[in-house]
Amino acid sequence: MLDPITGKLVLCAPANTIIMTDTMSPKARLNICTTCTASSTEGATEPRHGRILFDKMVENGATLDIPFEIRAVECLTNCKSGCSVALNGKGKWGYVYGNIDPENMIADLQELATKYAETDDGIVPWRERPESLRRNVIARIPPLD
Repeated sequence: MLDPITGKLVLCAPANTIIMTDTMSPKARLNICTTCTASSTEGATEPRHGRILFDKMVENGATLDIPFEIRAVECLTNCKSGCSVALNGKGKWGYVYGNIDPENMIADLQELATKYAETDDGIVPWRERPESLRRNVIARIPPLD
């Protein structure tokens, strides 16, 4: 809607909604689903495996100069594929990865996110991805621009 005083476009949304604009951070982003449960688990766990993955990635990233942001998100709607993450960035192809092991794939996920952040288009060649994650791609999403 237009502001009646300034005549500028005003974006309206519920208070808990994040509005993305063209001022998106130049850093790539690793979005980690914190509501995920490992695909090998029967039913929900507390804390959720996705929360464990997020906490470990944040802890690990705090000691390093990582070239990407880490963000917790709720539900990537990939529940049959265990712990899931999404990589995205301005002008980059996005990727959704599933079946991430929160105990054994921290270093590999950090390596993948770093390689992703260092690309211009978001495409990390298959052979350059950590071996544990090569077959975990669920989807590839075209860039917005």
